[in-house]
Amino acid sequence: MLIYFEFEEKRRKADVNWHKNGRDAVVHITDPDLARNLPTDLNYEIEDDNKIVFTIEDRDNKRLLELQNVLKRRLQELVR
Repeated sequence: MLIYFEFEEKRRKADVNWHKNGRDAVVHITDPDLARNLPTDLNYEIEDDNKIVFTIEDRDNKRLLELQNVLKRRLQELVR
């Protein structure tokens, strides 16, 4: 599934692969600017109450943390 989201005042895109278990998703960053300096695969989980959660990849990387939060909010819109 292709999703679009706003990050750093630009429209970006990523591919989301939902696991067959229905509880996990992997977001593959396809935007070249983001993929250059950030991890391209980010993992998310769907808790029992349909709440999206993720593991913080790097607490010191504020840009990555903001990206993870933006994607979490976008995924949350999809699972409601």
